[in-house]
Amino acid sequence: MVKLERISLRNEGLKKFFSPNEVRILGLLWEKERVTSGQIQKQCGDLSLACIAGTLDRLVKSGFVNRTLDASESRVRYLYAPTCTQQELGTKISEQVVDCLVDTFGTAVVSSIGRFRR
Repeated sequence: MVKLERISLRNEGLKKFFSPNEVRILGLLWEKERVTSGQIQKQCGDLSLACIAGTLDRLVKSGFVNRTLDASESRVRYLYAPTCTQQELGTKISEQVVDCLVDTFGTAVVSSIGRFRR
């Protein structure tokens, strides 16, 4: 899950919760669904394969990305896929943040959040 200590409300969009490289890679995975690290590197040419591999490892360990072995071609490689949609991720992060706020400030937080219904 997102590490609450890494949340930076000053950043834009998903960069509040993830590094810029993680956001780029997650965006690609949501668009393509299943890709190799090499395919990601072709799309993010300014990132090294080592940087991509390290970022993917963090996303896998955090549970945001699945890694599966693909032996369909003449070589073995990993395929990466998101574990949830962007909307599902928003729900998970929201629940985690609200739980933390309620733990800290009590149930008054819930009524405060309720005024933001759209």
